[in-house]
Amino acid sequence: MDRQFGEKIPVIDASRNEIFNENKEELLKWISDDEIGNNAIINTPFGKRKVYYCDYAASARSLASIEKYISHEVLPLYGNTHSSVTTTSEQTTLFLHEARDVIRNATYASEHDAVLFVGNGTTAAIELLRHLLDLQTAPIIITGIHEHHSNLLPWREIASEIHIVGESKNGQIDIVELENFLKKIHETKDKNVLVIGCFTAVSNITGIIINIEEVTECLKRYGCLSFWDYASGAPYIEIVMNGKARKDAIYFSGHKFIGGVQTPGVLVVKKKIIANDRPRRAGGGTVFFVSQSSHSYLKDVEYREEGGTTDVVGAVRLALAFKLKNAVGYDVISDREREISRYVINRLSINDRIILLGVPSWANRLPIFSFLIKDASSLFLHHNYVSALLNDLFGIQSRSGCVCAGPYAQFLLGINESVNFIIVSLIFGSILALSYRQCLMEDARLDRVHLRRKGEYSSNEVLRPGFTRISLPYNATYETVDFVVSAIEFIAENGAAFMNQAIGLIFQYQLNCESGEWHHYRQRVFHSRKWLGFANFTSNGIKITKSDNTYNGSTQQHVPINLFAEAHRLAKEAEMTKIEIPDGQNAFDDLAKNLRWFVMASELKKSNERQSCIVPFSPRKYPSIDYIISASESECSGFNYHLINSLLSADGNGIRKNEINESFETAETLCNSFIRNQNISDDNGEFNLSRIDFLDDWNRRIVVRPRENIAINNQSLWVQPPFELYRKATKAIHDLDMIEDGDRVLVCLSGGKDSLSLLHILHQYQIRTRLRQKKNFKLGAITIDPQSSAYNPRPLISYCESLNIEFFYEMQGRLAAAAKLHGYNVLAMGHHLDDLVESFLIAAFHNGNLSTMKATYITRDDLKIIRPLIYIREKQLRDFAEYNCLPVIAENCPACFEQPKERYRLKQLLASYELIFPQLFASLRSALHPLIKINLPSTSDMRKLAVENIKNESKMTIQNNYFD
Repeated sequence: MDRQFGEKIPVIDASRNEIFNENKEELLKWISDDEIGNNAIINTPFGKRKVYYCDYAASARSLASIEKYISHEVLPLYGNTHSSVTTTSEQTTLFLHEARDVIRNATYASEHDAVLFVGNGTTAAIELLRHLLDLQTAPIIITGIHEHHSNLLPWREIASEIHIVGESKNGQIDIVELENFLKKIHETKDKNVLVIGCFTAVSNITGIIINIEEVTECLKRYGCLSFWDYASGAPYIEIVMNGKARKDAIYFSGHKFIGGVQTPGVLVVKKKIIANDRPRRAGGGTVFFVSQSSHSYLKDVEYREEGGTTDVVGAVRLALAFKLKNAVGYDVISDREREISRYVINRLSINDRIILLGVPSWANRLPIFSFLIKDASSLFLHHNYVSALLNDLFGIQSRSGCVCAGPYAQFLLGINESVNFIIVSLIFGSILALSYRQCLMEDARLDRVHLRRKGEYSSNEVLRPGFTRISLPYNATYETVDFVVSAIEFIAENGAAFMNQAIGLIFQYQLNCESGEWHHYRQRVFHSRKWLGFANFTSNGIKITKSDNTYNGSTQQHVPINLFAEAHRLAKEAEMTKIEIPDGQNAFDDLAKNLRWFVMASELKKSNERQSCIVPFSPRKYPSIDYIISASESECSGFNYHLINSLLSADGNGIRKNEINESFETAETLCNSFIRNQNISDDNGEFNLSRIDFLDDWNRRIVVRPRENIAINNQSLWVQPPFELYRKATKAIHDLDMIEDGDRVLVCLSGGKDSLSLLHILHQYQIRTRLRQKKNFKLGAITIDPQSSAYNPRPLISYCESLNIEFFYEMQGRLAAAAKLHGYNVLAMGHHLDDLVESFLIAAFHNGNLSTMKATYITRDDLKIIRPLIYIREKQLRDFAEYNCLPVIAENCPACFEQPKERYRLKQLLASYELIFPQLFASLRSALHPLIKINLPSTSDMRKLAVENIKNESKMTIQNNYFD
């Protein structure tokens, strides 16, 4: 199959830049339109509904174009592989080879890695990996708390020890805990015992993307193997087999890719760790030669382990799905997923009835959301009931249960850690999780053979804890996301009403305790089921016998606005139901009653008598590390956001409206639409989140004056920056004489990571200079409202009040004018080294100017502009803000980047070059030093002074080792 000479061979690497000039928004829309089933209609008890598929974390959907390509290009010349003589077999074999190369390239695998197609997704891949390792001694397994069953149970079966690493405050792997485990194991284990780290890349419950490279590097420092389960992440995040720290194996399921339905799983594994030279399944395609008495297997593992007839069509389909992922681009996918996650979390987090599981962060996550809906009694609506309502009322296809990640699901639900654990453990004499297991298990005395039992039987299946999950793809339209979120909010507010609604003497939704399912009484039989038996072959092709799938329900249109109107009408009817409901609690024995966590219809009817019930568990609560605000109040990130005009307009202060170098901070300063909605600190030091009102009617400025006598706990809200960060900032201040004794420094506070970090750094500088009696300057902060209804400054006001710093909120005006108005002579901006480099390249590439952001200069009105962070990298500021949980607005809001798209491209360019040249920014900082020193506001004066500075500095060698 190496006969390629003289052929026109496409360059596989080109797939990374496919459709380079394609409008990405149009491409995303095309994907949605091309999805098979995009306009499917289903019959529900309440009429016809359009299908809104929200279960991509389980399986994605097919694309018509991919299926058309397979139908027109692959299947006409399909033949069995293992031959190269006939056209069909050769073409099919070559398709398989090319599909493997596409995936090898997309995962950054090398010639030292084997790429293997396996049967049933990730589960089959791990089974094959275990076979290839051919372990003679039971290994020590280190795994994360996030694992789903496929990446947990196989390793449990062979481990001598298994260590579960917990999560950090941002929902990722706790590196400190991992390193402690590894140190202990390294000191005590037998040298011949293998240590394997098996971690999931993305949680299939929360969507949190794990700190993959950091964990891998930690494992490699202690000589461990590094295995990664990309089942949930492969369709959306970049897969790097050979990064800074090389992974030993990765595996994922193809069916989760958009367009990847009916595709095989994939195992990419280092050839050097393959110890077994015998195939897992011996047979055709695995052998080199077979005689009557002996045989020898193939040496190449990629052939040896794919015995029988490989799923070539599935492999080709998966390769096309990878090409689609590459065409969209990782940056587009991650940005879009962050937008969706931010919107959903901001909407759902402020609803007291909705409990999102996991860290409420929209950074580093996929749009996967698991939630419970709480009733007024403190019990929950059953997850299967919630899914049934989403399906019947709105056509939304969700998933309920524990989504094959039982241990992490129990951890998030608070099982084994709840306040009521003691009550349950006294009853059952075991921990809560085992109590549920004991209650759910069928009686061991049942004769499964003669009773012809197919499944596990338990009359208490409904007690199995779980939640509802929705997962959205990156191509989901804004309208779809809003529709789904609105539907969940509707169920949270009105869902309980449908449980006790009756038609005559028949209750609409009925519970089956043995299956744990809730069904509308019209759907106790699946009337709309499609049957293979209805397909009949005739000389005219397949003829499908139509069945009567009609309901007696309404037939209103499936337009979202009509759906919600109809849903509200039905909910209102349900509330008026007066029929007596039997006490459903009689279905449980005394032991099971103590484990019930969901509300029953009979309890809902006793609205006047409802009291808070004892719940066996309470979901874990996480501090918010992103900004929580109602999306109805804030429509940024593509969801009807308003483009923000430049604040630093021409005003005679030397700050020009069209100066591209200054536009970045403007957008960051103004895009405050997702600031954390927090009321600072109650008596126990915790933050309370509450809904905040529109401030459109404000017609005055807000001034926060510092208090003289404040409690120590208020002062502790200030964060001390790490030494390296502080050192670089103070060097910039001293090198360029930015702050002098007696200055009044006003920080331009946007709520972004840069401006907030600057505020804390300057506060620390203020304290130290006062202690040393070198300088005494005043520090304040200011925010200018761009007068957009999407912007609410109240969280910044309360935050600065808690810091006890003078803060100004201006409805309109310019920063320079505002600073002069309030008596400040220095205006501090939060630009960093990355900003300066990007601005320099933009000016050079697009304007033909030798210029960048000035580190410090004085305007014509004697206002000094300073940028103390010019020696600091953006990542350092991000790490500082994240580590200290500062209320930071994500820096990649689309509104912020709508204008400077070239800046974003340059970020990618610089990032790629920095991988090759780690000292890139240190060199660029030195190169820009002559420009940074310029203290004149105008571009023309800047050019002249730049030439003089370059002449002077060319006479001396600039030492850069001081920085990085």
